[in-house]
Amino acid sequence: MKKRLVTIALAIFFVAGIGNVVFAHGDTQGFNPGNDGHNRWSFEEMVPFMKDMHPDMSEAQMEEMYQYCHGTN
Repeated sequence: MKKRLVTIALAIFFVAGIGNVVFAHGDTQGFNPGNDGHNRWSFEEMVPFMKDMHPDMSEAQMEEMYQYCHGTN
């Protein structure tokens, strides 16, 4: 009986914890106030990550891909 109660308590704890993480992640208001509350990285901030993922692409190709995926705004 105790095992069952502990299992249920842990399940509730994990579900509530994961729900809070998702809720906190979705709250971007105030994170980057100059960007209307949206958490968008600029191309310059993304270049190091993009170089790791696409080492054979030039910076011009990466910028073209970034614009295609994210647009200018």
